[in-house]
Amino acid sequence: MPSLLLTTSRKTSNRVRAFARDLSQVLPNVERFNRGRMGLPELISRISQNGAKAAIVISIWQGNPGEMTILSSTGQDTINIRLESVLLRREVNPTGPTRSSRVDCVLIKSGSSAIVKALAEDIASLLDLSLSEQIDAYAALADEAKSFIWLEDSGSGKILWTHYNTHNRIEIGPRIRVSAVRGTHKG
Repeated sequence: MPSLLLTTSRKTSNRVRAFARDLSQVLPNVERFNRGRMGLPELISRISQNGAKAAIVISIWQGNPGEMTILSSTGQDTINIRLESVLLRREVNPTGPTRSSRVDCVLIKSGSSAIVKALAEDIASLLDLSLSEQIDAYAALADEAKSFIWLEDSGSGKILWTHYNTHNRIEIGPRIRVSAVRGTHKG
């Protein structure tokens, strides 16, 4: 049973669909589906029917992924993550593996801002993952074989969110630059 559902807004683009596919390949316990003409009431019903905690809806801005909205099973927007830019997995690592193991934990850079910590806590809670701090991503790569979500401050109040695989010692992507986060996950 998935803990999260993943879909796009009703109006979408090839790049937004590719981003949703990339996220579904690295996030654990996530079921991606094509929304089609499904309205909000049907989406909320699908969250409940699948026994999921919430749904991530990726919306479009000028042809690119513009925002990720986390909807609870009651239909409330719990978290809105405004995206500044997104690099797809094929753009982050063009020669890398097309498949990877799903992430095992969420790591943040030591000394991260409160907004990075809050977003990391929300992601870890939603995905039922552990959360810890590291000096940098490369220190984490020296650990046991695992894949992880990496979050760190990126200057000017922005957040870098990406994915690493310690088996290959590489960034696997997608790489996301978050410009703003509103709300928090309750639960």
